[in-house]
Amino acid sequence: MHGGVLMKEMDEEQSLSEVTGKWAVIAMLCLSPLYILFIYLGQPGKGRAAWICSGVILISIKMRWELRKHVWFWITITILCLLHIPLVFLVPWTDKSMPGISLLPIAALDFGIIYGCIKLIEKAMKRSGNSSSTN
Repeated sequence: MHGGVLMKEMDEEQSLSEVTGKWAVIAMLCLSPLYILFIYLGQPGKGRAAWICSGVILISIKMRWELRKHVWFWITITILCLLHIPLVFLVPWTDKSMPGISLLPIAALDFGIIYGCIKLIEKAMKRSGNSSSTN
């Protein structure tokens, strides 16, 4: 009996962190006002970069959603978001030099860095938690 309840909780937790195509499309649609704002300001290239960076951050959060109850997770996400601001504003993102499809490798690299940072901090926090509990 107890194993069934545990398995059900694990399945629910896994489904919360699962990124589906439908979820990704809805997330990007929810972020499109950000892109529209930059178009209104006359900087569609920077708007697309901000839109993609925001989407990558959301996907990273969704994939590690089981960590949402940890303060360090949200601090890490906040720092990563703040580091993206200069990336969007200081890099010359133009429509002519960077068509949308050419941003996919950059987005994949960005995702890898974000996900890696989260995993690295998670590992460090687990180590500090284990060492403090053994003292």
